[in-house]
Amino acid sequence: MPIHLLQIAKKLAHDAGKLALEYQANGFKTESKGGVDLVTEADKACEELIIRTIQGNFPDHAILSEEAGMIGDPKAEYKWIIDPIDGTLNYAHGLPFYCISIAVVHRGLPIIGVVDAPALKEVFWAQKGKGAFRGSGKPIYVSKVSEMNKAMITMGYPYDKTSPATQMSYKLADASHQQGQQVRQIGSAALEGAYMAAGAIDGFWHYNLKPWDFAAAKIILEEAGGMMTDMDGQMLMPKNGRVLASNGLLHTPMIELIKSQGGDKVT
Repeated sequence: MPIHLLQIAKKLAHDAGKLALEYQANGFKTESKGGVDLVTEADKACEELIIRTIQGNFPDHAILSEEAGMIGDPKAEYKWIIDPIDGTLNYAHGLPFYCISIAVVHRGLPIIGVVDAPALKEVFWAQKGKGAFRGSGKPIYVSKVSEMNKAMITMGYPYDKTSPATQMSYKLADASHQQGQQVRQIGSAALEGAYMAAGAIDGFWHYNLKPWDFAAAKIILEEAGGMMTDMDGQMLMPKNGRVLASNGLLHTPMIELIKSQGGDKVT
């Protein structure tokens, strides 16, 4: 694997994060993508920066991005999966809980993940088989919490408030409250996965996620000792968008909670 891919991914995330901060300082226009889902000038500018750099360095690589969709051959040996700003709603409201998420996939398998949260001055990254790291290079590991009543659980709600997935999310949140500590909603799945890798969060679930929401966080979490699967514990299928992540120790209890509420049947 070309070792410089990690350095380029980290620099891209850093540069895009710097650009996002500049837009936040100077103001930006916001558009609706339907309902409460937003896209800003900053999303598009950060995406353009990342795509332009990837194409300039790796013209034969494919790119999957939130706003631009698929660029290049989806069967290319290397594919970049990017979310120029994960947590756009937070970003648009001036909350610091957003990040730039970049993953590199080789022949279908994630090999690099970078999550950069510029407003928090945090960066997390991982390379397949090399571990997960934070900041200037501190190794990170998942928590050792093994009981739901001691767990910090986070989650997110789908944008369609009337969908079965949203209704189930409310139900699971209530059930989790009964078994665990307070349930939190951060608003950025990629950032949640990164903080879980660092041991600050013990588990989360989300419906209706897209590959750019979790690709980078998945490899960071797994390299830190955690797990990310479908809601029923099986291999994560991106087209389903049902994501369960944990420190590993809580995976079975969380699956049992989800199944007890019928959450493993909802799409």
